[in-house]
Amino acid sequence: MFQKLLLLIFFTGFQHIASTQNLIPKYTYSKDISIDYWVPDNMGNIYVYGSDILGKMSNGQLPSFSQSIKSVGEIEQILPVNALKTLLFSETQQQLCFIDNTLSINGSCIDLEEFNIQNALLCATSSRPNLIYVYDQINSSLFLIDINSKSIVQAIPNLEGVIGITLNISELLEHNNKLYIKTKESHVYELDMFLNFKQELPLLHEHLLFWKDYIIDFENNKIVLNHLLSDEKKLIPLEDISAEVLKINGNSFYFSTAKKIMVYELIPL
Repeated sequence: MFQKLLLLIFFTGFQHIASTQNLIPKYTYSKDISIDYWVPDNMGNIYVYGSDILGKMSNGQLPSFSQSIKSVGEIEQILPVNALKTLLFSETQQQLCFIDNTLSINGSCIDLEEFNIQNALLCATSSRPNLIYVYDQINSSLFLIDINSKSIVQAIPNLEGVIGITLNISELLEHNNKLYIKTKESHVYELDMFLNFKQELPLLHEHLLFWKDYIIDFENNKIVLNHLLSDEKKLIPLEDISAEVLKINGNSFYFSTAKKIMVYELIPL
């Protein structure tokens, strides 16, 4: 009986540990150029920003496009929408600007003061391509804005009052039609697509990283996958991958060091 119990414990634990072989290498991007901020899109491109220059890299190559974008101010966020449209958010200018797939400014920028937003801190795109979330530090207000009609679809005038805690928000991200909010203290809160507060996630998380139904933690030599709907946990040891930063888009995992960005595809566990 004792031996059977040991075998059961062994196999149960084994089901929750995946091999690094689940991560298949795809590309490696050089970071020879000065990069202050970078973000991957759904097409496998990486947008990079530094020294007032915006670039786009594809398939492991140096920027295929680059543009000087001093006219739109300092860029705090690059928000890919689709293959033809990307949004640039400038906190200093309090505006959103559109660029096309060649990084050219497309149309007029949106002045967030038009929506009575006084101090926008963070934005996030939605799976609904015409909508974008904007968090205003003044009165802790959250807005869902239609960028086509330039109208407010929904708003929470006092998010701190809804959640019941003072918020020092550091990240905002939609995943699976839910909006996740992370604080500087690593607390994560979940809202539904109608901006109704649903829950605080049970664990602390350093970043908003998602893959399928899991929220991901990147810890030195391993990736920890915590299931969003259950207590299930999976581990991926990273014996052959050393990096400082992890970003995820779809099944692509982007590991960054000071000199390069390594792209891997995560196959089903």
